Amino acid sequence: MSAPEFDRQAAERRLGPAVLADIRRLVDEAPPLSTEQLENLRSMFASARAAAAVQPTSARAA
Repeated sequence: MSAPEFDRQAAERRLGPAVLADIRRLVDEAPPLSTEQLENLRSMFASARAAAAVQPTSARAA
């Protein structure tokens, strides 16, 4: 199963300016990620890229 391509502008239109302002405020107030958290995120995205690279194109489009 494949998710549709993410459209940031469409998502921002759906959420609206008030929600986006709240999100930006919360992100600004959040503490920085630890080294361990950053490494976990890097690892997760690297494995997702590797999995997508070996998956046949027809399976990604399904």
